Amino acid sequence: MHENHRSRRALLQAAVFSPLASLAALAPAAARAQGAWPSQQIRLVVPFPAGGNTDIVARILAKTMASDLGQAVVIDNKGGAGGNIGVDLVAKAAPDGYTLAYSTLSTYALNVGLYRRLPYDPVKDLAPVALTVEVPLVLVVPASSGIRTLPELLRQLKSQPGKFNYGSAGNGTSSHIACHLFTRMTETEVQHVPYKGTAPAMTDLMAGTLAFGMDAPSVVVPLIQAGRLNAIAVAVPKRMKVLPDVPTFDEAGLKGFRAYSWNALWAPAGTPATLLDRLNAAVNAAMADRANARQIEEAGVVPFAPMSRAQVEAFMKKEYETWVPLVRAMKVTLD
Repeated sequence: MHENHRSRRALLQAAVFSPLASLAALAPAAARAQGAWPSQQIRLVVPFPAGGNTDIVARILAKTMASDLGQAVVIDNKGGAGGNIGVDLVAKAAPDGYTLAYSTLSTYALNVGLYRRLPYDPVKDLAPVALTVEVPLVLVVPASSGIRTLPELLRQLKSQPGKFNYGSAGNGTSSHIACHLFTRMTETEVQHVPYKGTAPAMTDLMAGTLAFGMDAPSVVVPLIQAGRLNAIAVAVPKRMKVLPDVPTFDEAGLKGFRAYSWNALWAPAGTPATLLDRLNAAVNAAMADRANARQIEEAGVVPFAPMSRAQVEAFMKKEYETWVPLVRAMKVTLD
């Protein structure tokens, strides 16, 4: 009886541990399969329409990243709601490295202070991957207006308070916040007209429907060179190489006014660290590519030095803590 009991126990142990042994044997194979990433194309969501600064830089980087990673990196423009729609799509995507966001300061911090409710939490729902470029903004007016200096623009705006409009790439975008701060600092009453992206805003600005706007050099420089827009001032401390004859705001008479954005890559929170590190390396390599660097410089944006993911997170934390209270203090909120 005792021997039979021992035999039954041995059979039970064999029944339990044999499958576990089989699973253990399969574990290295599963790990190897996971290590095959990427095994399909990567979707890079740009939460703004094609033609804007963010889209332009994303397309410069995507080609080099695709070569590095061995898979196509496909740009998917999902504009609307100041970039919130596209970023929310990524925040809710599977954290497998195949759906990423290439976006801006706006969707990470400015919109937190601007919108009463966001469909995503940028800190909790997104994993920072890499920083790419800083984007200084340029104040521009229609060439047909004949205005060429900041005092001339201010005289026009103050001559008929409330009559004139400014346009932006959308509620909560850096161009919106910059123009709003500009009207506050200059004590001018101008109506905001939000667009679904930079391109339609620039179209109306060139047509004279809008009195002024602010956007990235990659967007406005070709229009300035074509004689469609006049550049009034650049919102950075030093003059820019692509616009050497355009004064800074300090030089133009509005001291201390700064307006910029930056571009970065995010993945959904929960994406494995190994994939995030691989993406960080791919972006940094794409930024270091000479041909890309030349195009980026011509676009008038300023590349960041390569950063580790830890450095990227520290930078974003500081920007979040700076901009969210500042935007909230403006007391301009959106649904």
